[in-house]
Amino acid sequence: MSRRKTTHRAPERGHQVAAARKRAGLSQQALADRTGLAKSTIARIESGVHQPSITVALAISRELGATAEQLFGGGR
Repeated sequence: MSRRKTTHRAPERGHQVAAARKRAGLSQQALADRTGLAKSTIARIESGVHQPSITVALAISRELGATAEQLFGGGR
């Protein structure tokens, strides 16, 4: 498994995911269960330590009722 580099925008994007998850009334574990991810993966994404693949970003976005662009941004 390769490690993805984090960027200065990663924490900001992670906060967007955390805020959307909380608005949806989901715990990290509930979002993990719905997406088939580990709770630790959700935590790492929210803290900006991990940047998800597009497949994972789309799965999270779908469960949170948002677009991937809204949660993860489109630019670098």
